[in-house]
Amino acid sequence: MERLRNDLKRAGIRAENECPLCRYSSFRIGGCAKLALFPKNREEMIACLDGVRRHGVPHLIIGNASNVVFSDRGFDGAVIFTTAWKELTVVGTRIRVGAGASLSAIANAAQRASLGGAEFLYGIPGTLGGAVFMNAGAFGGCMADICQKSEYYDLRTGETAVLCGEAQEFSNRTSIYEKHPHYTVLGAELVLQKGNPTEICARMRDYTERRRRTQPLEFPSAGSVFKRPEGYFAGKLIEDCGLKGTRVGGAEVSVKHAGFIVNRGGATAEDVRCLCELIRARVLAQTGVTLECEIRFL
Repeated sequence: MERLRNDLKRAGIRAENECPLCRYSSFRIGGCAKLALFPKNREEMIACLDGVRRHGVPHLIIGNASNVVFSDRGFDGAVIFTTAWKELTVVGTRIRVGAGASLSAIANAAQRASLGGAEFLYGIPGTLGGAVFMNAGAFGGCMADICQKSEYYDLRTGETAVLCGEAQEFSNRTSIYEKHPHYTVLGAELVLQKGNPTEICARMRDYTERRRRTQPLEFPSAGSVFKRPEGYFAGKLIEDCGLKGTRVGGAEVSVKHAGFIVNRGGATAEDVRCLCELIRARVLAQTGVTLECEIRFL
C-alpha cells in the first residue's frame, strides 16, 4: 500500500491515508479507507488503476458516493474517488464526458448548448461513471436513452476499450459494467437533440421543484433504496405496508417518501442494512413482491 501511495504521489496524484469515508458519503456513513486517491484527469485515473492492479491492492471506484453505503469497518485498501475529474466537452449534439463529471453539470452544459434529452440528469447527485454503471434515470429518462458509447479500463489486462450502443447491455438500473466489475468506466459520449433552451431550462426547474416537494432532501440518504419492481412503485408498496417512519437505530424510512431511507443521526451501515431487510421481508409477506436493492453496500 505504501509503495502504491508513494508511486502515485510522485506522479502528482492526491493521496490521503486513513481517509474517513463518511466525509464523502451522501449518507454520512462509513469508517476509514486505508488509502484514498483523487485523480483529476484520464491519465491520472489510468495511473491509479494501473497502480492498484500492479501492486495487487484491493480497491473501490467511487464517484459522488450518493448510491452506496460504506462499511462501518471502513475499507482495508484504496478508494479511488473520481469527482476531481470534471472533463466535459460539447461537440455539436454530442457531449464527451469523463467519469467524474457531475450529472447536474452535464444537464447544465446541454441546456447552455440548446441540447435536449439530458434534463432528467439534473438534480441526480451522482457522476457520469456511476450513472453509466447503473443506467441511472429519473422522470422517464435514463442513460440508455442518450449514452451512445462508453470507454472502460479492464483491470484484468490493463487495456482500455470502447463499447457502443447495445453492447453496453443497459437494462433496469444495470449495465454490462455491473455484470463485469473488472470493467471501470472512464468516460462516455452522449448524443442529444437540438432544442429550445428556455423550454429545456423550464423542464429542469420543474424536475427540481418536484424533487424538493416529494423527496427528503433535508436528511442524508442514498436516494431511492430499491429498484422499481415491474408493474409497481417501490415507495408505494412500502408505504402501503405501513412502514413510513420505521426506524432501526439512526436509520429511518422517510415519512416524506417511503422509497428513501434517511440518516436521522448516528445511523450505521448495519442499521441501514437491517432496515432494508425488514422492509423487504414485510413487503414480500404482505404483497408477494420481492424488492431488489438499488443502493450498494460496500
